[in-house]
Amino acid sequence: MWDALWKTSPYGDVLFAALEYYLPIVKKQVPKKLWSVVKGWSPRVDNWCHSDGLSAIYSRVLESNQKEVYPQLVEWNQAEGEWLRRMSLVSLIHYSGKNAVFMPLKKVLPLVTNCLDDERYYVQTAVGWVLREMRQVYQSEVIKYLQTHAGRLSAPAFSRAVERLNAKELARLRELRRATK
Repeated sequence: MWDALWKTSPYGDVLFAALEYYLPIVKKQVPKKLWSVVKGWSPRVDNWCHSDGLSAIYSRVLESNQKEVYPQLVEWNQAEGEWLRRMSLVSLIHYSGKNAVFMPLKKVLPLVTNCLDDERYYVQTAVGWVLREMRQVYQSEVIKYLQTHAGRLSAPAFSRAVERLNAKELARLRELRRATK
């Protein structure tokens, strides 16, 4: 029923209802056939609220089924569509603070790097958010990544990536960014 409503309803609130229906379910246990349904919802996304709501579901499905879901995220990461690219990044992480990260850095950073030159705001905010969250678990590696790519990071990506960073490290990265711009 939710699949049919998602694909046919002209009302954005109906899409939110579908997301709200599935989110508590996937937090407990991901139904085995859910991915075959919800992966087809991505073409309908046309705003950040639906994108991030669907990504929250995708992140749970990814955790239980990396073999099928991760290659799809890689494909979306290569797509032209702004929302597919954003979902390819935001779906990599459960947004739950210190327990947010479960994907290995070697799977996350190539997707982030692929989006560095995408000038669209919502893709760039996703780049920064993913780097900030990954830093909670892979601090030294992400700092090194930020140092390496300081000149390529857009202002929105950089500002999100360095949130909650200590003042000394922040000043060092800002200086490096100025020098490489």
